Amino acid sequence: MELLETVVAAARQCLSGATDLLLPEICCGCGSVNTLADGLCEPCARSLLDLVSLPYCTRCGATLGPNIPASDEGCAACPSTLPRFKFVVRLGPYAAPLRPAIKQLKYHRHEGLLKRLGKLLAEAVANRIDTSQLDVVIPVPMHWRRRLARGYDHSRAIASQIAGNLELPLGDELIRVRHTPPQVRLPRTRRLEMVRGAFSVKSPRTVSGARVLLADDVTTTGATANEAARTLLRAGASEVALAVIAKAEPPTAYASGLQWR
Repeated sequence: MELLETVVAAARQCLSGATDLLLPEICCGCGSVNTLADGLCEPCARSLLDLVSLPYCTRCGATLGPNIPASDEGCAACPSTLPRFKFVVRLGPYAAPLRPAIKQLKYHRHEGLLKRLGKLLAEAVANRIDTSQLDVVIPVPMHWRRRLARGYDHSRAIASQIAGNLELPLGDELIRVRHTPPQVRLPRTRRLEMVRGAFSVKSPRTVSGARVLLADDVTTTGATANEAARTLLRAGASEVALAVIAKAEPPTAYASGLQWR
């Protein structure tokens, strides 16, 4: 299986390289040409900073309205039963330019954009807590079927960037043992059911007592990250926090002026 994944990844990389030679680089946020080296044009780079500056709930990641302070106890958008992870660090809501940029990371493996977003997310984590309180960065893993179809594990790539920028080890102890179908249109209760038992830890002793930073691209209801955190805690991790590029949520009045796509 590992050999097959390596061959597929190499073929995809060759195809991607050939495409880069034939086609001009375009902005990962809006599709315009003549972009910066990191995959975003100047307007999208400014829009990204606008998203990053939005206040959000550190328990669920939801964007907060004006004059609503962040609280470790959660917000009105938090589920009635708070998730197992201790807190959330995010870059912004799942809106342009983050939404199309994340799709580029998932399906086209844009290295420049990956480095930019990974560095920004690492800085957001460092601004949230003392990183000496973390022991390891672990991605929310993909099932091998989906990883084979896409050619690489984008969550692991994001986690690798965070770990490198924070000078923390990158762990691979968490594995997805059950393939789950897409959950885009499912409510949180159904998502919780779908992901129950989807993860396992290779060797519990390797995470025993560890303070884990769980990394993924997007969180919506938090069901997948919650199950991943639950699995790590049951294996002996002392606490789990979550770092994501974006939080998927509906447009809101206090985010007027942002271009939702």
